[in-house]
Amino acid sequence: MPYRRLPNTDQARIRTLKTAVDNCVQNGIYTNVLKHNTYFTAKNILEKFSRQVEAYKKCVNEQSSKRRNTKYDAAFKNARMYVTHFLQVLSMSVMRGEIARAKRSYYGLNPDDDSLPTITLESAVLEWSEKISEGEKRRQAEGGIPIYNPTMGRVSVACDLFKQMYDKQQQLGRNTADALSRVASLREECDSAILTVWQEIEEKFSDLESAERLEKCAQYGIIYYTRPDRKKKAALADE
Repeated sequence: MPYRRLPNTDQARIRTLKTAVDNCVQNGIYTNVLKHNTYFTAKNILEKFSRQVEAYKKCVNEQSSKRRNTKYDAAFKNARMYVTHFLQVLSMSVMRGEIARAKRSYYGLNPDDDSLPTITLESAVLEWSEKISEGEKRRQAEGGIPIYNPTMGRVSVACDLFKQMYDKQQQLGRNTADALSRVASLREECDSAILTVWQEIEEKFSDLESAERLEKCAQYGIIYYTRPDRKKKAALADE
C-alpha cells in the first residue's frame, strides 16, 4: 500500500501547498475538494511562508556576494599587512634596544621572548589592531618616540576601513540568521496545514477505486511512496 510523508524541504512545502491551492480553482470555479476555511488557511500560510523563504534566500545571496567582494578581501589583506608590519617593526626595535623589552607587554606581547602572533583571521586583525593602538598610545604618553613605517595612524586608517566592511558583513550574517529563524518558526504551521489539506483531499476521493483515487490525490499535491519491501516483492512477482 503506498504511503505519504510530509515534504522535508522548504521548497517542497511550498510546492505541495501551491499545487493543492491552485487546483482548488479550475476554470474559475471552486472545486469544493477542500473546505473553504481549509483552503483560505492553506493559501494564507502559503503566501506567508513563501515570503519568508524568499526573504531568507535574498539575505543568503546578499551575504554571499558581499563576502566574495574583492574590495572586502583587499581591505582585509591591507589591514592584515599593516598590523603585521607594525608588530615586526616593534619587535626589531626591541631587539635593537631602541624600545625597552618590558614595553612589549603594552601591546599584548610576551616581554620574555621575541615571538609574534600569527594573524590569519579577520577577528585577529581587529583584535591586534586595538592592542597595538592602545600600546602605542601608552608608550608615547610615557615619552616614547612613535614607530614609523608604518605609523600607527596609517595602520589605524587601514584597519578602520576594514572594520567598517567587517561590521557590515557581520550584520548581514545576523540578518540571515534572523530570516532563517522566521522561516523555521513557520514550518510547523506549514506542515500542519499540509496535513489538514491532505486529509480532506483523501476524504473527498475516498469512494473512488484505488488507482483513480491515488491519481486524483496526486493531482492535488499528495505524493505517495511505495515501501522498499513492497517494491522488492512486486519485482519478484513480475519475474
